[in-house]
Amino acid sequence: MTTTNASLIGGDHCHQPLPSTLLPADPRPLTPEEIERLWQIFEAIGHAWENTVNDSVGLRSTWLEFVNLRAMTRPSYVVEYSNAIAVMDELFAIYGRDDAFKRLFFANGIPDGPPMTALAHAKQYVVNEFMSVQIASGGFRDFVAPKGDAQAQASFSINHRAYIAGSRYGRKKPVRAFGDDE
Repeated sequence: MTTTNASLIGGDHCHQPLPSTLLPADPRPLTPEEIERLWQIFEAIGHAWENTVNDSVGLRSTWLEFVNLRAMTRPSYVVEYSNAIAVMDELFAIYGRDDAFKRLFFANGIPDGPPMTALAHAKQYVVNEFMSVQIASGGFRDFVAPKGDAQAQASFSINHRAYIAGSRYGRKKPVRAFGDDE
């Protein structure tokens, strides 16, 4: 059975109805393949936001600790992680890798409210949580200026507005302006 929302991206698996609550699962370790597949989603967030370097590798240990904790404690997210991998497989097959991530992050057609489809579960319980981890674990440090907007680039800070660099002694600027080499 599929939903009737024509704007929802994906196909049969993405449209599959699910209860709005976290899907029940017994805790278990994630396989290396599952970890790598989930890491692709996390990397894509940094690419989409253009706020990380080296494919988010500096954030991997924090992210890995997060997903392992989610998988190994109750309530376990292992079924949500498996669902997200299946959703991404379907989206890749339909739209290709790059377009699939763009659609999932920015134009997914998921209605407001509780997650009622496999796609909505993947977005709420995996992607949105990965976005929070990305920001909390350091992604806030490296937002970059919008492309093609010279005025915005001239006044844009590289760091997120809430990030304060340097020391309490004021020897360094607390925020680097776009274009500063310091």
